[in-house]
Amino acid sequence: MIDTVCLTLPFNQLILLDEKNREISQWDLQSKTEFYSKHVRNPTKKNKDSGKYFPRITLYSRRYGQAPSVKIEFSVPKLIFNNNLEELSDGHFDDVIDVLQERLLEMGVRIFKQSVINASVSTVHFSKNLVLENGYTSSYVISELQKIDLRKSFDFARARYINNGQSLCAHTRAHELVVYDKIADLAKKKKRAVDKDQTSTQLSLFDSIKKNDHALEVLRIEIRLCNKRKINSVFKKLKLKEKPSFQDVFNKNVSQAVVNDYWESLITNDQLALFTIEQSSKDMLRELCRGSPDLKPKQAIYQVGLMTLAKDSEGLRELRSILEASTSDRSWYRIKKDFKELSTSVSNAHVRSWVHDLKKQLKTYKPIEINK
Repeated sequence: MIDTVCLTLPFNQLILLDEKNREISQWDLQSKTEFYSKHVRNPTKKNKDSGKYFPRITLYSRRYGQAPSVKIEFSVPKLIFNNNLEELSDGHFDDVIDVLQERLLEMGVRIFKQSVINASVSTVHFSKNLVLENGYTSSYVISELQKIDLRKSFDFARARYINNGQSLCAHTRAHELVVYDKIADLAKKKKRAVDKDQTSTQLSLFDSIKKNDHALEVLRIEIRLCNKRKINSVFKKLKLKEKPSFQDVFNKNVSQAVVNDYWESLITNDQLALFTIEQSSKDMLRELCRGSPDLKPKQAIYQVGLMTLAKDSEGLRELRSILEASTSDRSWYRIKKDFKELSTSVSNAHVRSWVHDLKKQLKTYKPIEINK
């Protein structure tokens, strides 16, 4: 559902307190320039030693124009479960508000419930943990996804396949698509993990899962909308409420709409042929000729070659990089169009089962159950 969220509130909606619950005005200065100053309110050693998860609080004060504002950033499931392998439902919202108020108060910050509920959202990460079955692993699925022509699908500035193929990250400043092996990521150190904010509970959860269910494979998808403009753009496209509050984004239907939209853009019909069951070139040729009796032999052979090259090694992504050295973008788009036509004719029976399984889970959007 929802993972990380950054709430933006006016400075006057928060009250700072000292250890004796007396109002104070002192913030810890982190940085200062000619135009603005940045202050923080970090968890104390006592807070950290409690084993609880705490939000990050930052005050931005600009010299000209805007009034001071405060950002409160936190992983919502970690606030409740102390990990983000377990997933929230709409019914957790009141608990989230109550716990957030409690943690903020422990940090010496008082805030009213309604201020949190109606807080503006400046960043939000929607996520879904998907269980792989039938022997498929997260690393295998990610290796298949790397065959997609991401640059054309998303117009992302950069796509990276890291941790030996255990994660895919494509991003611009405005948004990110991250797909990774959630179970493997639990055991990684901060520098190598996709989740940089591991909790002690989350780290111990890996050992528990491996002990009780060593075959559990969880593929995690995160859609990170990094600023208000991008949030509004995506929400407008999906006919969701623009300029959302915290209460607006804490909604299964909203999360489902966003995650499914990005996933469908990734696993689209125009690239579905990348995930078909392996066939010999001649079996592929027989099937093409049988399905399209009017197809000319030369064109049929071209389509078999295109399918074979697109599925080989790093797929369309690598094929495009090879052809770009000797041809124009226009030529590549014609080839891509031919591959799209091939993909739309592929029978669902020939597509690997993990594609159907993940699509089904994204349709039902039920929180996964973990036996700890």
